[in-house]
Amino acid sequence: MSDGELLSLERDDLMEVARECYDAEVKRRSLKRRSPVPVERDAAEPESEFEPDSAIEEPVAVQVFRYLGEGRLARDLLQAEGIPCYLENEHLLHDPLMVDSLGGVRVMVPVRFEDRARDLLAGGLPEERLQEPWDGQVARRFVETNGIRMHITEAGSGPLVVLLHGFPELGSAWRHQLEALAGEGYHAVAPDLRGYGQTDRPEALEAYDIFQLTADIAGLVDALAGAPAVVAGHDWGAWIAFHCALLRPDLFRGVALLSVPFVPRRDVNESQWEARKYPGKVFYQAFLRSPVAEAYFAAGVKARLLAGLWRLSGDSPRDQRWKPVTEPGAPPDLPATPPGLPPWLEEKDLNEAAEEFQRTGFTGGLNYYRNMDRNWAQTPFLNGAKLLQRALFLAGSADPVLEFLDEEYEALEANVPNLWKKVLIPGAGHWIQQERPDEVTRWLAAFLNELEAGVRAQ
Repeated sequence: MSDGELLSLERDDLMEVARECYDAEVKRRSLKRRSPVPVERDAAEPESEFEPDSAIEEPVAVQVFRYLGEGRLARDLLQAEGIPCYLENEHLLHDPLMVDSLGGVRVMVPVRFEDRARDLLAGGLPEERLQEPWDGQVARRFVETNGIRMHITEAGSGPLVVLLHGFPELGSAWRHQLEALAGEGYHAVAPDLRGYGQTDRPEALEAYDIFQLTADIAGLVDALAGAPAVVAGHDWGAWIAFHCALLRPDLFRGVALLSVPFVPRRDVNESQWEARKYPGKVFYQAFLRSPVAEAYFAAGVKARLLAGLWRLSGDSPRDQRWKPVTEPGAPPDLPATPPGLPPWLEEKDLNEAAEEFQRTGFTGGLNYYRNMDRNWAQTPFLNGAKLLQRALFLAGSADPVLEFLDEEYEALEANVPNLWKKVLIPGAGHWIQQERPDEVTRWLAAFLNELEAGVRAQ
């Protein structure tokens, strides 16, 4: 049923639907007991613990764990011994507050397996698989990859998740998710991409084509010995993320795209697409490719950054929101002095970004745009390619990017056959992992946990 249909139900009807869903899920997990009424069967037919028509058996909790990872290990241990089990409300347990309210992670089994399950868990969990809880430390260091020195910020241990920022940002754009994902049992890594921050900034224009950008991330995964990894990208980071998945499926098992949906290779290059999409207008990327773009951003770095952050956010009034196209000869559609900080941005974070861009300039990031036609010319082998990895798409409902990538957004289910969720966060704009950090973190954690559950089930 759709969300709208569910919302239209009366309370009693909704309860009936919920009970049917519950019964179906319990049945799927084999949580059934033998019928108390003898069932006639052929003498040659072996007796089974499970009867197709038997009554639903209420499961019982055999142990409660404080950490989700411990609960998963307990579940794996029981399932390896043939005991059907599950974690109660596992889809909610990525939220530490929810774990507290539920009293921990409850391992549920059918009553007939209760004693055996308790005996197995009484022996403890396998020490070699226990993961230490995150120690709260966030580290910064440099990694050699693809011939450059890349600066990364990392936290936690466990399965690798690489978080790629967009333009004009730094790895710090993921500051909220980095620590939260580490607390969930993942090795979260947010690099400054090539040309940004403390990462190397090669001079050659062609050093910023899509092959170099994806090779940087592939080399990072190799250097961290984290393959196969999950890659999450926002804005330009999303472009890099889905190209990583297309070009190196052996290294990337899952993809989360924020704000920019998967864009299959078009029948024309970027410049031609812009002219076809907006005839007689100037698309913003044409300005970013122009030789005057550096001077524009350099004329008041902090003010330019703040202007972009504010006008593309969900907090700016609709009549002042950034627009992707302008009339020929019109000045760039960014004000010099937007009114104050958005409520989700702290002065220290804006200052840190401004100081870095003041030091490095914007050429590295702008060169990504200047290579888009070249990227198209060099990738004819991607014609018709779909994104096959398990994937999540998140965007703000007020994100202007969806105005010009509307066709790609609508075609996500067709172009990403293993799309897990397609989520619009109400009222959020383009910078969703900063504007709505808790919601983005919850979705990312749920996606990662779903991937891990799939790995364990194999």
